[in-house]
Amino acid sequence: MKKFLIAGGAIFIIFLLVSNATAVQQINSEPIIKNVIDKKQQITLLEEKLEVYIEKLDLIISNVKPKGLIDIILAIIKAIIDFLINIINKLIDFIDEIKHLLSGLIDAIKALINKIIDFIEWLQDLFNPESNPVIQ
Repeated sequence: MKKFLIAGGAIFIIFLLVSNATAVQQINSEPIIKNVIDKKQQITLLEEKLEVYIEKLDLIISNVKPKGLIDIILAIIKAIIDFLINIINKLIDFIDEIKHLLSGLIDAIKALINKIIDFIEWLQDLFNPESNPVIQ
C-alpha cells in the first residue's frame, strides 16, 4: 500500500509539473488571441475581395470575342511555346538540383573515405608497437 501511494504521488506530481509548464496565463494569451482574430478577419476580407475580382474577370473574359482564325492559331502557338519554355525551365532546375545533390553526395563519400582511412591508420598504429607514440 505504501509503494502504491508513493507511486501515485509521484505520478500526480509529474502531471502537476507538466500542467504548470504547459499552462498559458490569460493575461499573456489575450493579445495573441486578438492578433489571431484580426488576421482571420483580414483573411476573410481578402478572400471576399478576391472572389469579387474573380467574378469581374470572368465577366470580362466572357465578353471578349475571338477576332479570327489567325488570332486563334497565334494564341495556340503562343500557348505551346510558353508550355515548352516552362517545361525546359523546370528541366533545367531539376538538373541543377541533381547536380547539387550529386556534389553533396560526392563530398560525403570523400569524407567517409577519409574517416575510414583514418580509422585503418589508427588500427595499424594500435597493433604496431613501434609506431605507437603512447608506448614510446
